[in-house]
Order: sequence, then structure tokens, then C-alpha cells
Amino acid sequence: MSTQASAPHLVRRIVVRAGVGLWRHRGGLLVAAVVSAALGGYLTLTSAGFPTTLVVGSPTSNSDCADTAMAAITDKSASVAQQAYQCMDTTFQQRVSEQAFTQQMQTARTPTVDKLARVGDYHSPAGGTMVYYALDGGGQSVGYIVYLGQNGKVLKIE
Repeated sequence: MSTQASAPHLVRRIVVRAGVGLWRHRGGLLVAAVVSAALGGYLTLTSAGFPTTLVVGSPTSNSDCADTAMAAITDKSASVAQQAYQCMDTTFQQRVSEQAFTQQMQTARTPTVDKLARVGDYHSPAGGTMVYYALDGGGQSVGYIVYLGQNGKVLKIE
């Protein structure tokens, strides 16, 4: 007696068994799909030259005033400089006008930015924060420290 199966029957059996196996492991497959999508997005942004560790935006978005100040240093647009001016402490705003600050940011010489990374934060017991940044560009690396007051406004940048 011969028990050879036909090709369509064999293919159908393989597809059904594969489907059952995938269904049994659907939770793990869903996690793997989400992780793969996140890694793919990260790699796409990184290879496109976008800084992945710095969120540039207005002071009211998810970024803080340290990120906004660094955006003004690296981006020469007037709108970013105006947002950064709003993040400056009132003692600075009393000494320097918004127009002078915007002009200074637009004429400041900084290397072309290949990568800007927020390296870390230090929260002092007095309530202030020091935020460390690393900037790579133009064949050199530069470090910045942004000092934030208790109110989250920029006191100084070194």
C-alpha cells in the first residue's frame, strides 16, 4: 500500500502547521515585531543624520530649556534663537535684548554639527541642574555645560 501525499496536500499541511505554530507564539512575535520596528526607526533616523538624543523644540514641548539653548547654538534660524531667549533667566534678559541675543546666535561661529548628544544631567541639592552635551562636527568634538536655575531657565552656558 502506498501512502504518498500529493504536492498540494503537502503544501497545505505545511502552511497549516506553520500557522498553528505562529498562533501559539503570537505574544513573542508581537514583541519581536514592535522591537524590530523601533530599531528600524532608530536606524533610519540615525543614518539620515538626525540627532537622536536631543529633542529640539519650544520650551513648552517635551524638551527643556537646556535642549532649546543648545538648539540655538547649532541652528542659526531666528525662530530657534527667539525660543532660546525665552528660556534665558530674567537676569540675562535684563542685560541683553532679544534682538542682540538673536543676532549673536546667528553670527556665532560653531562647527557644522554631525552629532549632538545630551550626555547627562546633574541635579544639585539647591535645586539647579547642570546638563552636559557633546557636539561632534567639523573634525572636532566640543563639550558644553548648560546651567539651569531652580525655575528651569538657563543661567549660563560654558
